[in-house]
Amino acid sequence: MELELRIALLLIGVAVIAVLYFIGRSKRAVHKQEDDEFDFSTQDLPDPLEIDQPLELDDDLVNEKDQISELSDDLSNLVREEITESSNIRAAKNKVAFKHQPSLLDEQPEPPKLEEKLVVLHVMARRPQKFSGEGIESLSRELELELDEMQIFNKYVERFSGKKTLYHMLNIVKPGTFNKQAMREFETPGLSFVLNLPGPEEGLRAFNIMLEDARKFAERLNGELLDESRNRLNPQMTAHIQEDIQLFSLKNPRAAQA
Repeated sequence: MELELRIALLLIGVAVIAVLYFIGRSKRAVHKQEDDEFDFSTQDLPDPLEIDQPLELDDDLVNEKDQISELSDDLSNLVREEITESSNIRAAKNKVAFKHQPSLLDEQPEPPKLEEKLVVLHVMARRPQKFSGEGIESLSRELELELDEMQIFNKYVERFSGKKTLYHMLNIVKPGTFNKQAMREFETPGLSFVLNLPGPEEGLRAFNIMLEDARKFAERLNGELLDESRNRLNPQMTAHIQEDIQLFSLKNPRAAQA
């Protein structure tokens, strides 16, 4: 509304100047007609010496045109500035009006993936001996490890939603499986205990449970307890693994699965 009022006033000013211009031209036309009707053959011509200042109609006309041109240019610039300013204001309002608002229909960003950590322990038979399938099966039953459909042993914990895998026990010989149909004839040089974090239990507690079971296998089967690099596990190395698990749990906090 304010912009329309200002433009109207500017247009009125242009109209007034145009009217003044045409009035001036009409007066000059009348003077010219009178001059044409003047009889230069008479003695009524004015003495040029008695005229203090000569008439400069042409210069006045030029000055008047220049003034009108300057005023017109100024008005045009003002109108152009007003239109530009108005356009910028409308564009800014439209940008605000059509700014995207979050909606439930918008695609939700994917949650960051949780980091995972594998903790591995080995129980190796003393050379040239091997662990028998019967011994492995008997101790697994005692420690409540179950052989699944993929032919590997798992330690489970009970949750409201069902059984969850705490850790895995694999044959150290690839592909890591056991022969359920022929465990009496089965032999292996070693076992691998694998803990995948995060899991259904707090990280350090889960490791301590796996560590205790691995020690029982080493003692009962007359084997050696080794770390992931197959170095003999000692108290200092055990403490280092436990500290590493605690740091992982602090960096990746997550509640145990239900």
